[in-house]
Amino acid sequence: MGYTDTVQINAYTIPDDSIYTHNISINNNYYVQIGSMYDPIFGRTTSNLYSKLFLSQTRTRFGTSPRFDSAFLYLPYQNSYGDTLSNMTFHVYALTESIVDSLNSYSYNTVSYDPAPIGEITFQPKPHDSTYYNGAKQAPVLRIPINSKFGNAVLGIQDTTVLNTNADFVKTFKGICIIADPQNTPGKGSILTFLMPADYFRLTMYYHNPGDTLKAYNFAMSYDCPRFQNYNHYGYADAIPQLKQQLDGDTLLGKQFLFAQGLGGAKIKIQFPNLDKWSESGKIVINDAQLILGNASVSDVFKNPSFLSLRGIGENGSTSPLSIVDESDNAAFYDGSYNQSTNSYRFRITRYIQQVLTGKVRNTGLHLIIPNSSLVGSRLVLNGTSSPKSDLKLYLRYTKLK
Repeated sequence: MGYTDTVQINAYTIPDDSIYTHNISINNNYYVQIGSMYDPIFGRTTSNLYSKLFLSQTRTRFGTSPRFDSAFLYLPYQNSYGDTLSNMTFHVYALTESIVDSLNSYSYNTVSYDPAPIGEITFQPKPHDSTYYNGAKQAPVLRIPINSKFGNAVLGIQDTTVLNTNADFVKTFKGICIIADPQNTPGKGSILTFLMPADYFRLTMYYHNPGDTLKAYNFAMSYDCPRFQNYNHYGYADAIPQLKQQLDGDTLLGKQFLFAQGLGGAKIKIQFPNLDKWSESGKIVINDAQLILGNASVSDVFKNPSFLSLRGIGENGSTSPLSIVDESDNAAFYDGSYNQSTNSYRFRITRYIQQVLTGKVRNTGLHLIIPNSSLVGSRLVLNGTSSPKSDLKLYLRYTKLK
């Protein structure tokens, strides 16, 4: 049996593919991402939400002379990434352009909106603290005040047939967007994840008619309410040179450091350029193949992901949506998880390497990505292929057959 840890590896950072963000979900749980952070290595990232707003019942009627009292948009916290001790500002705007599912489904999309906000809030995120409102303690939620501009627009609808169905309503009130002020201080800011649907993911409006009691009406933002995310990395203009220059095409800088970031940011291309030539010396059986990657930047604020994924590379250079063959093995055996004690990640890719040697898989390399990157804002910095501290290696145990 033979052993080697000197397989040549070329690796460098490249921009991620376009991210599909239409009604994104994981395991039938639906989420939205809003916020802005300034990573000292990656620079600024901002995530904004564009969504239709639905009626909660058909043939809605508000009365003969409805008057607006107040309104609140409720966003239930799920988790956060970044520095939650920083103040953030969210603005809520009414859309002036319709969301079209076939056109507005990717992270680079936007639609136009009225620049006069219908709501805004400056706050310090509390994703783990309970909230007190309506006379009781509630689960963690961000409550954004909505002003009379929204209430008067809805209550002032003269043609009540507009309120019969959602299909009619969204032609008049096209929806809302929630825009985060960009974070401009390095090390500050966060991306907040909110869970939908939930009993309190809604916009609640309070109103009354003369001589009548106060009433409440809930506008729905549910899982079937068309929406999409816009992710902006600002062209990585504020990133450190080693990252920005790799994204601009300087692949040799991958010898020093490698970078990956979620939300349609960056991924890592890994190649084994001479691997398929091994079979020229005779038939080889791979007994074990382990790819080890060492984390080069541990941050208590911008934490590295708990898991990474490897994907094949398509003919056009895009990331394959299909798993490599080894991922079907037991999860602990295949691995890909972060080992805190060694500050590294490990993948066992024995069958993939064997497929390369036999020609069943083209030796075009692999993409190292952050899983669920359409929802996960985490980032990663690895030692490069020639870093003095690098433990980026492919360890192979093999048998040469006679």
